[in-house]
Amino acid sequence: MSGLSKDSMSAGQDLLDFINASPTAYHAVIETRKRLKDSGYTELHEHDEWQLEAGGKYYTTRSDTALIAWHMGTQPAWETGIRLISAHSDSPGFRIKPNGAYTQAGYLQFGIEVYGGPLIASWTDRDLSIAGRVLVTNDGLIQAQPVWVRRPILRIAQLAIHLNRKVNEEGLVLNQQQHIPPIVALTDTGETIDSQSVIDNILSEELQVEPDRIVSWELELIDTQPGQVGGLNNEFIFSGRIDNLAMCHAQLTALQQIDKRPVATSMMVMFDNEEVGSNTAAGGASPFIRHVFQRVLESGQSPSHAFQRGLARSFCISADGAHAVHPNYVDYHDKQHRVQMNGGPVIKHSARERYATDGDSTAIFKTLCKDVSVPVQHYIHRTDLPCGSTIGPITATNLGIPVVDVGTAMLSMHSVRETCGTADSAMMIKVLQRFFEKETLWQV
Repeated sequence: MSGLSKDSMSAGQDLLDFINASPTAYHAVIETRKRLKDSGYTELHEHDEWQLEAGGKYYTTRSDTALIAWHMGTQPAWETGIRLISAHSDSPGFRIKPNGAYTQAGYLQFGIEVYGGPLIASWTDRDLSIAGRVLVTNDGLIQAQPVWVRRPILRIAQLAIHLNRKVNEEGLVLNQQQHIPPIVALTDTGETIDSQSVIDNILSEELQVEPDRIVSWELELIDTQPGQVGGLNNEFIFSGRIDNLAMCHAQLTALQQIDKRPVATSMMVMFDNEEVGSNTAAGGASPFIRHVFQRVLESGQSPSHAFQRGLARSFCISADGAHAVHPNYVDYHDKQHRVQMNGGPVIKHSARERYATDGDSTAIFKTLCKDVSVPVQHYIHRTDLPCGSTIGPITATNLGIPVVDVGTAMLSMHSVRETCGTADSAMMIKVLQRFFEKETLWQV
């Protein structure tokens, strides 16, 4: 077992810093905006007129949880197409219901709804809190404010084994309505509460605003334990939300590290709501990316049909987590496609088009990896198991451009605490930066 390079450790630690600053998709966009501003990017608003310049660096957001950033190329975008990398900012978990607070058997509890497909059992008996966004009034206008209660105030407590003797043999079975509402405090038996005021008072104290200024909120449960590097040789990263903040971080870092003005316009997107199907205003199925593409491709003195011509020259890397082989469940993996953490980027394939990869897009990504001497792996699901999907096929359908689905290998996907390889971050960044900087991807 060899040690990790300085570059690998540096990229891994920066990934942890990014994840630890991003307990929700909302906070991930805040952190991304901060890093973009530090790199000289200018914020644009969808409702304004845009004046885009060659070599300019811009970003725009939607719904506070989706973001698109791009570096204009030295050549017109309609001539070169757009180099797009797409990822998603959300992670599976739990959202607090509107009238969430209630009392039962002497406890104050919060009613919660499952978001996406979390490994629910992994959230039990952990130190939890809440984070999200709060809508408050300010001189009659509504403003969004981030909130993040950093101390543990919630716990989803398991039933003691003395009352559930067969749990280790039959597994932990949790009813989503009855068994996962967290405990928040002790109350007097029979006490009734105003559920709205309980949560508003917590937010009021945290934000230092009067409770009557709070109009609404979007809150989710978060784990209070920060991510960290682990393993005997520091080869692992242990953290929540690796799926898919690891790829958000990789594309952002690659965009920031472009060492010269790119010939082709380089673009990254962080979509929200991938874990629940992407069919939202901020999701991958929305027209958000298409609208931005059109404005970029038709900017300046563009000719007729610039949008369609630019699309025909564009390419997308859809970046999301990939399943590393699990040593305790080897038979759940296709024997010829058991990918390893710290083994390099993974190209994901599916004959059922659950991933958008095809022969052309595979060739382009493999060539990028070869250009920078980074190993590449291939993943395909066992034929007799249902396969997940990504925003890759959605992007291919919306824009009609070639897409390759890739990711870095990880274990415990959708757990409150996931695991990935420390060295994989630096390798993926290297390949994505090459994608942005390479003058020509294929022969036309």
